[in-house]
Amino acid sequence: MKIAIVNNQAFTLWQFRRGLIRRLMEDGHDVLLITPAGPQSQSYIEQLRGLGARHVALALDQYVDPTGDVRFLFELTKLLRTERIDLVHNITIKANILGTIAAKLAGVRRVVGLVPGLGHVYVDRPGIRAWLVRNVATLLYGIIFRLNYRVWLQNEDNLEFLVRARLLPRKKAVLIRGSGVDLTEYSPECVDPKRLEALREELGITDGRPLVLMAARAHWRKGVREFFTAAELVGREMPALFALAGAAEGTVGVARPEDLEAQESKHFRWLGFRSDVRELIALSDVVTLPSFYPEGVPRSLLEALAIGKPIVTTDSVGCRETVDDGVNGFLVPPQNAGALAAAIATLLRDADLRRRFGARSREKAKREFDERLVVDRVLKEVYGLPLPALPGKSAA
Repeated sequence: MKIAIVNNQAFTLWQFRRGLIRRLMEDGHDVLLITPAGPQSQSYIEQLRGLGARHVALALDQYVDPTGDVRFLFELTKLLRTERIDLVHNITIKANILGTIAAKLAGVRRVVGLVPGLGHVYVDRPGIRAWLVRNVATLLYGIIFRLNYRVWLQNEDNLEFLVRARLLPRKKAVLIRGSGVDLTEYSPECVDPKRLEALREELGITDGRPLVLMAARAHWRKGVREFFTAAELVGREMPALFALAGAAEGTVGVARPEDLEAQESKHFRWLGFRSDVRELIALSDVVTLPSFYPEGVPRSLLEALAIGKPIVTTDSVGCRETVDDGVNGFLVPPQNAGALAAAIATLLRDADLRRRFGARSREKAKREFDERLVVDRVLKEVYGLPLPALPGKSAA
């Protein structure tokens, strides 16, 4: 089949979907990736092409851009018609809306969508513009989901919200938690110890201080304020470094770099965008994400599970999927820095508890989030494709 995947970032395709893309190529499909270009995207585009997929750059802004959105719609329709695409897989809200319309205009027979999380549109922000964008998005969701063959949801909260709101027919909804994680690429043994020593020196924790890591975009609703407040609370009791690895990019709800830098202390550091998040997770003693954002299933927490780390996160949409409370980590109330600090401090005081929780995290990753199992389900339940037969067995 000729399969097109439409997304608003080459980085997220490489980071979160390369296992799916690699599998499609191995199964003999012709895969066309459609994302915006740009200096920061070029290296990821080249890596995606290295998997054997083709790539076409079409400009698509993350936020509302009427002129640009109409241009993208016409260009995408023309491309899909010219390529004679059999199946289109749209990812994120604008790609889902515009990509579905373009695919239907181009005569594509099978269109599927992925809602990795409801995202910033459904954040409860004041103002007529936010209200208008949210309601227009809701109206369009109600239309395009009925045009989709299947819609992949990554957590039960999102699925039930869309079904109860009558935006998504239940028969078209497929619940597959997260995008999966490559358990060979992310494992307790995945990083060279020499690289970990170099990171310790870079972060100034060669004295044995524990590291608490938050790997996420520096968005206030990801829990940035609660994270650096917890750093100060824990720091009054014990030495520890709380490190935030994530870019301060975007215009809606994102912390300003100067605000993050102003919070830096002996307990808290902002590392900015990092390409070595895997190594930082491997170095960390506790991984946390105090988010109250409309998440899917956060990738950083899946990676932490696979590497075998104890997790502290919020009992919130998407985040709660990664933790069995008191088994491999702790769930704390959203927007509660005191509870966050207390849970992290409990783990930092008890190395044996961290080891037990970490081992159970790895077990949970194997049981629920193995990328191979996720990709199999996507191909069969979302795409509606027969799985290739194993030797001596019939196809699924």
